[in-house]
Amino acid sequence: MLELQEIATQHRQINEFFQGDFLDAISRDAAQYPLMVATLQPSGMGAGYVNVNFVITICDKYNHSNYRQINEVHSDCLLICNDIKTTLQQYRWTEFSDVTAEIGTDPFINQGQDMVAGWTMLVSLRVFDNEDWCAIPFDDYDFENGNPTPGNCGDLTTTYNVYVDGVLEDTFTQNTTENNTINITLS
Repeated sequence: MLELQEIATQHRQINEFFQGDFLDAISRDAAQYPLMVATLQPSGMGAGYVNVNFVITICDKYNHSNYRQINEVHSDCLLICNDIKTTLQQYRWTEFSDVTAEIGTDPFINQGQDMVAGWTMLVSLRVFDNEDWCAIPFDDYDFENGNPTPGNCGDLTTTYNVYVDGVLEDTFTQNTTENNTINITLS
């Protein structure tokens, strides 16, 4: 959501970002248009990934007495949707995720508190997950499938350099999967 908010903040045609329900976004007294709304949808998880599905809504107000203005609003909002699609295909996004399907779009007109029109985009992202069981914040949880190996959890040893008055006196490596005591005595 922070990445989507950053897109909205940096895009020169979007004046506000809202996370949550579209009707909540346009029911507020101070909604600023054009507006981008991001609404999470049901998703799933699998081996090596977490899917994140969301609807992005881009909308703007229109004058009810000038119904032809809706064409202009639809055109502008669709261009913004295309800008977002293009952004999701750039390295900043593809280094941690893939868009997993064609992005579906749907035009709408809503005559609620504000007269708005625009487009929704249904986006499905597959966020990469290396399933790092070593990074799970458990205290003494026994997975019962052995101790993590360095290949799965990184380096399980630490190298220490011991300096006395700025002079390197000793270097040693210890296992960091258990508590260790280091006793330094100066003679």
